[in-house]
Amino acid sequence: MVSNESLLGNHATPSSGTEGGKSTALQEFVALHPSICFVRCQWQDHSGVVRARVVPIEHALSLAANKRTLHVPPCAFQLTVTNDSIPEIDPRGNHRLIPDWSSLRTRPTFDSSYASVMCRVVEHLPSRPEPNWNFCPRRALVTVVEKAEKLLQAEFLVGFEVEFQVMKLSADGSMVPFSRGIGRCAISGQRDPCFAYVEEVVRVLQAAGVGVGAFQTEGDRGQYEIALEPQTAMSAIDELIFVHDTIKSVFARHGLVATMAPRPVESRSQTAGQHMHVSINPPNRESSFLAGILGRLPELCALCLPYDLSYERVQPYLAGHVVAWGSENRAVPIRQIKSGHWEFRCMDATANVYLALAAVLSAGMMGCVREEPLQWPDTGFIEEHYPVNGTPLPRTIEESLERLQDTCHDFQSVMESQVIRHYISVKRAEAPKLQSMAPGAVRHLLSEIF
Repeated sequence: MVSNESLLGNHATPSSGTEGGKSTALQEFVALHPSICFVRCQWQDHSGVVRARVVPIEHALSLAANKRTLHVPPCAFQLTVTNDSIPEIDPRGNHRLIPDWSSLRTRPTFDSSYASVMCRVVEHLPSRPEPNWNFCPRRALVTVVEKAEKLLQAEFLVGFEVEFQVMKLSADGSMVPFSRGIGRCAISGQRDPCFAYVEEVVRVLQAAGVGVGAFQTEGDRGQYEIALEPQTAMSAIDELIFVHDTIKSVFARHGLVATMAPRPVESRSQTAGQHMHVSINPPNRESSFLAGILGRLPELCALCLPYDLSYERVQPYLAGHVVAWGSENRAVPIRQIKSGHWEFRCMDATANVYLALAAVLSAGMMGCVREEPLQWPDTGFIEEHYPVNGTPLPRTIEESLERLQDTCHDFQSVMESQVIRHYISVKRAEAPKLQSMAPGAVRHLLSEIF
């Protein structure tokens, strides 16, 4: 048995790898794509918003060679989804963007003058010489993955299903559904004019090197899904963000709004999730890994379902509504596909997936190290589709944040970061901002951003 001290102690120092290091990767990339003029240096904040600074390619080459640095004001993780600063913001110092050049991508058939790269973010303050990594979800995920591989002798693969709907702005500025083809894989839905734009998205993604497993019509009407091939944890999320941006960018070029928001139209029951597939190899500790996640599922909802609108999916067959799992059972939050491979259904596209996945893997690791027993039955083999008296999932973001607050220390000990505490602060500062808006305005905002 691995000791609890080994899990929580400082046994993993995230390697720098290619992040902020050698310029070779960028030089080779530019040689393959000489039309690149600009590089978008991106990060995802705690509200799930992807933000960026754009630099000319010459500046990017200097960054990669460590001849220059790139900063943003001290607000990289201090903003809400409404673009308001949180009360704890410190105006001093700056946040340095450190590109991970292994995440570099371009779309040669769509906007070939641009490339994008994901960044770690570190805070520097005049009063404190040492760098502060406590805000950075990417850093937290690197720590957790390296710990898991070292302590559990296991590797992880992650894949995503991206569900989206297509909207059009009406004369009064509101969003109305544009795509109306029949879903659930119906061929007739592919005759909807909008499906040609979906095919265009897939061609752009394939030309950019994205592994598309399949795509089809989804939901009741006017919804689509693109399933991505599994990758290592960090690569899978980097690619997911690239896919989100590509979907929205292609449709924007046609005057439309593609949205992955959980429920863009209040009058329609149709919702959109972002199912995450996680596999652990070897799966010999899978029972305790799953037990660790199930035992902490209510607090994980604070990261995987980060807005009150997300909880409209907390229903059977959508995100699930009670703590449960089952072999090939889509009525519960966690579907087991095979030994050591699960689909997490209680997640949507508004999440910061770096932080959400870091927390999911941390929960699983805690279950393994503490040898927690799997006390929940496999609902794939019981008469009911889900436990009648199961522990309910939270129904609001505040309820799930309260649960996360109670276990914050455990997660942060594994991540070796105070990122969870800061995430809670951001979400609690954000809540009154959203509550002061009309419900339709919040729905519109999330549909625009996500």
